[in-house]
Amino acid sequence: ENIMSLRNPPRNLYRVIATCTWTLAVGMTDGVLGALLPHIEEYYNISYALVSLLWLGNAVGYILVAFTAHHLDNYLGKQKMATLSCICFTIMFAIASSGTKYPIMIVAWFFGGIGGGTGLSQFNIFLSKLQKSSKYLGLFHGTYGFGAFLSPLIGTVMVDHGVKWHYFYLILLGLELFNIVFVTLAFKGCDEDLKRWEHVDTEEVQTPPIFTDSPPRAHEDVEMDYITSKKTKPVDDNETTVKNPVDSDDKHDFKAAFKDYRSWLTCSFIFFYQGAEVSMGGWIVTFLLDYRGGNPSSTGYVSSGYWAGITLGRLLLTAYLSKQFGVRRSIMVLSIFIMVFDILTWLIPNTAGSAVFASLIGLGIGPIYPMMVSLLTRILPRKIRFCALVLGTAFGSSGGSAIPFAVGMVSEFAGTYVLHPMFLGCYAAMVTSWVLMPNIER
Repeated sequence: ENIMSLRNPPRNLYRVIATCTWTLAVGMTDGVLGALLPHIEEYYNISYALVSLLWLGNAVGYILVAFTAHHLDNYLGKQKMATLSCICFTIMFAIASSGTKYPIMIVAWFFGGIGGGTGLSQFNIFLSKLQKSSKYLGLFHGTYGFGAFLSPLIGTVMVDHGVKWHYFYLILLGLELFNIVFVTLAFKGCDEDLKRWEHVDTEEVQTPPIFTDSPPRAHEDVEMDYITSKKTKPVDDNETTVKNPVDSDDKHDFKAAFKDYRSWLTCSFIFFYQGAEVSMGGWIVTFLLDYRGGNPSSTGYVSSGYWAGITLGRLLLTAYLSKQFGVRRSIMVLSIFIMVFDILTWLIPNTAGSAVFASLIGLGIGPIYPMMVSLLTRILPRKIRFCALVLGTAFGSSGGSAIPFAVGMVSEFAGTYVLHPMFLGCYAAMVTSWVLMPNIER
């Protein structure tokens, strides 16, 4: 078998499952914060600006990974990087579950940023190299959305029954202790058995025809036709030995990625996409409480509806839209759809309507990330692809912390309605970044 697939190497099946259990915990972490935010503010007696420092700590962790992940990957290898990610999240959940002093909680979220940036960059790249990558990327990010949908439900029920908010993180602590063991075992030996595909051009092992505007055919047939026509073979093992940590080519690749405009467009796109996604999930509950007179015991479920929309969008729409309309066009149309429903959420003074609109916003947001990753593996040159994706996912994902932090800071003085203009601004910037990307689907 010359194609890296779910069964080749055999451990890949367990690796895909492990990435999903990992992203389930990450989704639960991101999703629950919005529902717990009013309780955290009350528990510590702090303002919007101070509670936003949790996201700032997270952003600093992501940015740190952006500039060190490439070197860590060379020194530690993929297995230890995956394990390191789980260890960082375990530290975060152990601190968060204790309900300790607030400055220490900010440090906990910093560790969460390191864990998120480290794991996300590794697992996105691993999944993007698999045959039928769009399917597995959709599953990976769909599982994230499911976790983000589930956690506000659990968190809201717990606090409604008098359980302190920070005990929710004991659930995540247990899940992450399992992840340390499972992820470590699943990725055991991955530095050796995956190195055959280390420098294979992803364009050759993926399935570009499903992303064109051509009439849809059976998904599997299209993939196999394309693979057969390319007659792809992995690089010889002698040519793909693990590089020395100080290899000059590695340094050159990172510098080349750093200088390539496509790398920074990738960073910009992910930064504003993640920023808008997490800001909506994090602040929509507080907005409804402040401006729509929402019931504190039920408004938390709106956050779950939003994340449920994201999950359904990723699982049901990603492959369909990619095949029917192409990735570039689909993302443009979805962005317009999302902005229209955000304006409706902002302007129509009705809690039930806002809840429905929030779910529809989530439905539109869902497919964008996995479609974007699939297309980037074709846009980015092979020489800089790994470094550019690490830089993009780590630095770009800091937007999922930096933008919610900014929303909180501005809300302190202007009110939480600023969520909506800032959300729209993020999407305008994201669409601009997307338009400037090379169009390879013409």
